[in-house]
Amino acid sequence: MFAIPAPPVRKQLKPVISKEEYVGMKRKLRSFNNFKRHPRASRPELKVFLMAVELLYSTTDKFRQMPATQKNIDHIRGLIAKSNEFEDILIRVVLRGEKLDDVLKKNYPK
Repeated sequence: MFAIPAPPVRKQLKPVISKEEYVGMKRKLRSFNNFKRHPRASRPELKVFLMAVELLYSTTDKFRQMPATQKNIDHIRGLIAKSNEFEDILIRVVLRGEKLDDVLKKNYPK
């Protein structure tokens, strides 16, 4: 009889987003869903930003269990940073009542 070697043990990487970060992200998503009910959030020019934030949250949620390689960490952190920028724009326009053009000119001058 021949002895069959055991398969090599794979090192289990922790997920890209920790449990605490995931709980915080779910809380932000609930708040965002309440935010979308605000009367000024239904303005047509904000639809792109609302859809982008929702897409970024859902993408981050889907890929949260990915292994924590440096490439995955950088990708998820980039998504979170981009959603924070869009959230800032939405908050300033919807809640503070600033004009979208003014906010975009201040944040993204050409």
